[in-house]
Amino acid sequence: MKKFNKILIFSFVGIIIISFIWFNFFFISKNILNFEKNLFEAGKESDVIIVFNPGGWGTVSLEEAKDFNPIVNEIKKSLEEKDYKVSIVEYHRTNENFLGKIGSLREIMSNFSKSSKAFAEKIESFINNYPERKIVMAGLSNGASFVDSAMENLEKRVDGVFSIEIGTPFWGKDMQGENTLNLKNEEDILARGDIDQLLISLIRAPFVWVYDSLKGEKTSFSEAMMITGHEYYWPEVEKEITSFVKEKF
Repeated sequence: MKKFNKILIFSFVGIIIISFIWFNFFFISKNILNFEKNLFEAGKESDVIIVFNPGGWGTVSLEEAKDFNPIVNEIKKSLEEKDYKVSIVEYHRTNENFLGKIGSLREIMSNFSKSSKAFAEKIESFINNYPERKIVMAGLSNGASFVDSAMENLEKRVDGVFSIEIGTPFWGKDMQGENTLNLKNEEDILARGDIDQLLISLIRAPFVWVYDSLKGEKTSFSEAMMITGHEYYWPEVEKEITSFVKEKF
């Protein structure tokens, strides 16, 4: 039994190490090049590019992001009403598999120090090539933390880049620049760092996930946590976002 436990531990440690190596030395470079390609393609025909950065692990597509899709599309409409031609470019922070999620943990814990810097460099390169274009980085939850880190690298040296950050977790830096809009619900226990309530949600989540699975419902672990206040809807943020768009554009 002891030998089996040792094999299990070494195997698990090995998987973590392999995941970190893959993520840092292979995934980030390939992912950022793909993003750069899509960004420059959008820049050929659009005045403003919204960069979509989802919550959670950052793997959900715009089409499937039921929480953030409505807000991002309303931001797009607000800009189009001001006669801008707008494109949405998606940025995904890792792959939707076990290796991808484990590999990205180090980045999450370091507040996306490496990947957000690489991302910011591509944004800066784009603006240097298309100085007449504007970029709106839109992030939800962990996506807001990522956008916030990128903005820290950009705001002092690049004009024409804006960020809309919604529900940034309490461990985020919360940039307070003139081109940044940071929105949080007062009831959001993740944004305000209510550790006791977060622990209750974390303990309860596996039971909710198993129960929903038995009923045949597809529920993600983050959905199973049911974090109080960490849900954002367009009517709640409309006034502040439209005012921000009106002021900056």
